[in-house]
Amino acid sequence: MDEDLSSVVRNVHRSTPEATSRLANHPLTRAYLEAGVRLLDREFDASLDGTDRFVRPLGTLTRDTVIAEVANGPAELPQQGTVGSFRDRWSYFPDYVADLARYTLREYHSAPANVLARTAAGTLLDKEFAAAVHEIGYESTVIARDSTALRFRFLAVALAAQDEHIRETMTRLYHDITDTWQQLCSDVFAARGLRLRDGISFTDLATILTALNEGLALRDAHSPGSGIVDDERRRSLVGLAALALFAGAADTGDGRSVAGNAEHIAGKNGSRPADRD
Repeated sequence: MDEDLSSVVRNVHRSTPEATSRLANHPLTRAYLEAGVRLLDREFDASLDGTDRFVRPLGTLTRDTVIAEVANGPAELPQQGTVGSFRDRWSYFPDYVADLARYTLREYHSAPANVLARTAAGTLLDKEFAAAVHEIGYESTVIARDSTALRFRFLAVALAAQDEHIRETMTRLYHDITDTWQQLCSDVFAARGLRLRDGISFTDLATILTALNEGLALRDAHSPGSGIVDDERRRSLVGLAALALFAGAADTGDGRSVAGNAEHIAGKNGSRPADRD
């Protein structure tokens, strides 16, 4: 809990940069942000309890609930919040929400999903490839499905339209996610002596896989039993999609582009159209 929050808490101000940094990194500031995260956790969990009710997004997040929630925080953080100390940091509640958005979104960098991405290359090289892809796809889907940061990210899309700082945060976040999985794909192809077909890049692969994982995880979270995740077999549609992408994107030595290979496979009655983009 000793990380610098100055780049995240942008709506707390003092007369000098040094004083602003001290306040941004004050334990009580972090306590208020952690309180907001816990409230979001509970709100998202409640939205999945199967009851027939409409809950306004962020409806449980108010200045009073955040201040009260500080008392439920970990022992290493202050557990006494007041209206005065809150307003000393955020004069307007939307400023707090914007800082909370950045704080929550940044959790990706220390989240299990990032750890999984960093260790996946070794798994894909040391084990049977298809089984390893299925296992990573399953773990990635489960992590995303249970992630407050991911669910908040979808809400943040709307917030980003009104807040330039949140837009910047989301842009950096997705840039980092893409870089991480792009490097993984590149490393696996290189280690196995493979190359991509023309017409697709490792950035394309990473972007597609990220979108599939987030979209399927969100659907599974709101529609359990939809067949997206099989906990008993530790399988998910993300793993299946990743294998299909790999099979279509890897150049098997025929030199065809992605589009050209699709045309070749789609040919009927033994007729194979000329390879073309």
